[in-house]
Amino acid sequence: MQNYLRNTIIVSILTALTILLTTVTGAFAAQPLKLSVLCDDKAAADGFATEHGVSISIELPNGHHWLLDTGTTNIYLENAERMGISLDDLSGIAISHGHDDHTGGLTFYPRLKGAPPVYGHPYIWHKQYGVKKGAPVRICGMPYLARKYTQATFKPINNVTELDEGLYFFTDVPREAGSYQPIQGKFFNEDGTGPCPIIDDATLAIKTPKGIVAVFGCGHAGYINILKAIKKKFPNEKILSVVGGLHLKKASPDVLEKAVAYTDAVKAKGFTFYGGHCTGENAIAHFRKVYGDKVVKPLGAGRVITY
Repeated sequence: MQNYLRNTIIVSILTALTILLTTVTGAFAAQPLKLSVLCDDKAAADGFATEHGVSISIELPNGHHWLLDTGTTNIYLENAERMGISLDDLSGIAISHGHDDHTGGLTFYPRLKGAPPVYGHPYIWHKQYGVKKGAPVRICGMPYLARKYTQATFKPINNVTELDEGLYFFTDVPREAGSYQPIQGKFFNEDGTGPCPIIDDATLAIKTPKGIVAVFGCGHAGYINILKAIKKKFPNEKILSVVGGLHLKKASPDVLEKAVAYTDAVKAKGFTFYGGHCTGENAIAHFRKVYGDKVVKPLGAGRVITY
């Protein structure tokens, strides 16, 4: 009788442990990749502040939390609070390039608990100026306070680097002639004689079981060039989603046709397209005409995307 009771208790305990382990494992396995748009030029829903800029919260399946860019001001902090997203103890902040509409929010870096490391191409520190005839010279690079507050935690990156499990930082992307748009009126000096090629441009690529999610800040290196660089690194992977500012605002019909054609060649089943910031309404409309409303959507502050 005692042996029977003992065996029954052991079986019950083992069963309970198995159920608990299965539940816990399932919870971790079910955690999706989650992107939350904290800053964009437009809002995806009422109640969210907007400005010219980009900031995207990235919550990885392993529980680590990253940020791509910080917009121009503190709007990303305000919208994060509205969305119930804590930016304390971030694993890191990835900067797509040094323009102030992507780095300006770093002037509020002291508000972020945990002093997260800041990753970017070394040239994000280079001073940049907006020079237009008849207008005052404007500093359009990383603001002084953003530099000051992050210089101790800045980690320079060249080429391709894995920042976290499945999270890759792509910079120094080769640019084919005619495949990207130079920025008019941006210079490395105040007299307008040193054009700024934005060599610090960077994009994030996130590996998922269904394909690569490409998260752009501005895509100054060129939409096709960037996707080609990602495909070169991961030749057996398809592109599941394109998210962010794609710098197609002034793209010609020919460039848009080529962008769609290349997208067709590399897209995964279930492909989605979220264009915002500098993508341009014309480009979004062009992609929507090809792929439809369910695939192509505007980005917008307040939007949450899960994979």
